[in-house]
Amino acid sequence: MSQDKKSFFDFTSPFDLERQIEIFHKSHKDQFFVPKDDKFKMKTLVLQRNYLIKYNQKRTSQKYFNITNALLEIVSHPKMGLGISLTKNGGNFTFYGVVEQWFSQMKKWCIQPNFSKDYKIVSLIGQGSFAKVFKIQRICDMKEFAVKVFDKSILKSQDRRALLKEIELLRLMNHKNVVTIQETYENDQYIYLVQELYQGGELHKELKRSRTFSERGAYLIVQQVVEALIYVHSHGILHRDIKPENIILKEEGIIDQVVLADFGLADYYRKDCKYMFTRCGTPGYVAPELLQDKIYDHKIDVYSCGVLLYYLLVGKGPFDSNNYDLTVKANFNGHVDLAKFNFTNECLDLLRGMLDPNPLNRFTFDQVKQSQFFKRHNFTQNQVSSSTSLGSINYQSDTQVFSPQQSPYLEHRNLNEQKSRFVQYSSPLYSPMRLNSPNLSPLNGPQQKSPNLPRVPIQI
Repeated sequence: MSQDKKSFFDFTSPFDLERQIEIFHKSHKDQFFVPKDDKFKMKTLVLQRNYLIKYNQKRTSQKYFNITNALLEIVSHPKMGLGISLTKNGGNFTFYGVVEQWFSQMKKWCIQPNFSKDYKIVSLIGQGSFAKVFKIQRICDMKEFAVKVFDKSILKSQDRRALLKEIELLRLMNHKNVVTIQETYENDQYIYLVQELYQGGELHKELKRSRTFSERGAYLIVQQVVEALIYVHSHGILHRDIKPENIILKEEGIIDQVVLADFGLADYYRKDCKYMFTRCGTPGYVAPELLQDKIYDHKIDVYSCGVLLYYLLVGKGPFDSNNYDLTVKANFNGHVDLAKFNFTNECLDLLRGMLDPNPLNRFTFDQVKQSQFFKRHNFTQNQVSSSTSLGSINYQSDTQVFSPQQSPYLEHRNLNEQKSRFVQYSSPLYSPMRLNSPNLSPLNGPQQKSPNLPRVPIQI
C-alpha cells in the first residue's frame, strides 16, 4: 500500500509502551540485532501473541510493542542479513537475525502489503455483497488456501468497525473446530483475509441431501460445535449466530470434522449488554431473551445449539415458517413442542434442557456434556472409526422411546432485564438477517452470486 494513503487498520492506540508485564515460559524468546545510533546492539526479544517485548532481566518494567495491525515487512541489510520491520502509527521497530519463525508467528496479528507476491488466485468460489471468496495457491509451496477479499471503497463506517471487530476475534481463535485467520494483507483498494480452505461445504447443503440424521449422526456434529463454543466462550466471546450455514465440513461427506465459522455477529460478553449489534442473529435460531431485549449471556449460544440439534434430527427448525413475522413471533416465545417426537429419553432430556426458554433453567455447556445423551454416544464413538462418513450414518431414527420427564435443571442465576432502545443491524460481512436468505460460507462454497439484499434488523 502506498505511503500517502491511510490504512484501513489505522487506530490511535500507541505502538510502544512500558509497564510491568509477565513473561510466559512458552513464549518465543531469542536475541536479535537492533539498530541504534547507526550501530547495532544485541537485544533479547520475547514474542507473546500480539506483544513484542524488549526483555531486560534487571528491570521490573518491560518495554513492549503492540503489533496488532502493524505493517509487517521482511527487510534486508548488507551486513545483518534478513530482518523484520514493524510500522504502526508513525513508529517503527526493526530487528535482524534468524527471523523466519518469528515472521510466521507475527503475520497472524499484522498487516502485510504484497498479497500478489505470496499468492496467486486460482478461481472464484463465492461472492457476496461485501466480499469475494477465492481459492488461492501459496507461491512458495503451492499449498491451497481461501482468501476473502473486501473492497474498501464500498465499506461504510459501521462496516469498517464490524470488520475490524471480526478480524480481532478470529485472530484469537486456535482450535480444530473453529475458523481462524492465517494472515491479512492490504493494498490501496482491498483487504485480504487468508484462511484455511475447507472442501466439504456448508452443513445445510448436506442436510438438503440427507434430510435428517440419526441421533448418533446428530451427536457427532453437535458435540464438535459444543467443544468449539466452549473454546470460544473461554475467550469471553459470544458467537450469536449458530446455524447449519455456519458449520463447515472440512472434507466432503465427513461429519466428524466440522468447523464453526462466521464471526460477523460475535462479540465480547458484556454484563451491560451494550454491544455493537445487540438484537442480532438469524430468526428461528436465536434465544428468546435476545429477541425480548433482555440482558443475555453465553446461554444464548446453548439455545441456538439446541435448535441446531433439533434441525439435524427433524430436518427443519422448530420455528420454521414461510412467513417471516410468524417465525420471529414463535422464536420470541421460544416454546418448542417435543411431545410429537419419538426420540430416546436421553435425547428428549437434552433437547428440553438446551431449549428451555428461561435462561435461568437452561443447560450450560458443562451440563450438556454431562448429559446421558452425550455420555452414551461418547462411549459409542470411542469404539468406531475416527473418520465417520455420511454414508455410514443411518438417517432413520434410533430406537426411540418417548420420555415425559423434564430435564433436571441444576443452575439458577439472577438475570437483570434491560430494554434496548434501538434495533441493531446485522454484520456487513455476511448475508442479511432474513429468513431463508442465501448465506455465503466465509471459507468455501459453490461458485454463485448472492443477491444484493438490503440489510434488515430483526423486527417484532
